[in-house]
Amino acid sequence: MERCIRDCGAETFLDVYDLKTGDEWKRALFREIGRADELVVLVTPFSEDRAWLWTEIGAAMMDNKPVRPVLFGLSMRDLHRRRNAGPLADMQARDLNQFDIYLVELKRRITGDR
Repeated sequence: MERCIRDCGAETFLDVYDLKTGDEWKRALFREIGRADELVVLVTPFSEDRAWLWTEIGAAMMDNKPVRPVLFGLSMRDLHRRRNAGPLADMQARDLNQFDIYLVELKRRITGDR
């Protein structure tokens, strides 16, 4: 996902690449969200119960940054059924198999193409 986003011309921040041992992830997260134009978040059965996922989403929303949810291994219906949709409840989410649609939308935002 990160490589495809970069290939569209966007800059990215990904913890495994951009954080060094000992870096404070929350501080880095808030700094990077402040610099970001939007947050792409991958929601999986593993990540949906992790506090950091919702911290990222909440930080982006508090900073008025668009959140672009991508789902893998679950659907919005699953999140609603588990009462885990939270701030994503009213958002259009894409399944990972539809990630190419997000990339087309991103490229249009970057180039100003409608």
